[in-house]
Amino acid sequence: MGLALAREAYIRGADLKLVVANVTVDIPSVFDVVHVETSKQMNDAVLELIPSYDIFISTAAVSDFEFKQKSDKKIDSANSLFLDLKPTTKIIRQIKKINPDIFLVGFKAEFNISRDEIIECARKQIKDAGTDLVVANDISRDCCHFGSDNNEVLIVDDDDVLTVPLASKNEIAKKILDVISQKL
Repeated sequence: MGLALAREAYIRGADLKLVVANVTVDIPSVFDVVHVETSKQMNDAVLELIPSYDIFISTAAVSDFEFKQKSDKKIDSANSLFLDLKPTTKIIRQIKKINPDIFLVGFKAEFNISRDEIIECARKQIKDAGTDLVVANDISRDCCHFGSDNNEVLIVDDDDVLTVPLASKNEIAKKILDVISQKL
């Protein structure tokens, strides 16, 4: 979805930069890309860029957890293993603190919940992170899982919910950018 949005924004004349981690899609060389490997690197890169941009679209969350402690050597498989995790920093919740005027778009992927619950989760993100718009969907649906070429989404703000029925990610990107353009 991020690449579909980047393509559409580029076609519309946007000056954009992509911050990407582990992606399985080929990113055209026309895009200015910052490659990162960890959630901390992504956080640092985003926080450095935020003051210079008018719009920030966060299409995917980085890992919600990371290891509290990492081993610098191989762990013996004969021993029991206990994973001690800690929450990662929520990048999206820092954006408006750094650039209060930025138009912030978040994404909210939920699993097997009702339309009303998805809208409630999206509005919670609006409240918690200060997003101006949230694109929400249910990834439990066969046609709308991660990696699918199609999706159906709800575009949610404080007042409205726009339902975008099953369509290609390119078509959804157009709808999302149309809504952003109307809101600016």
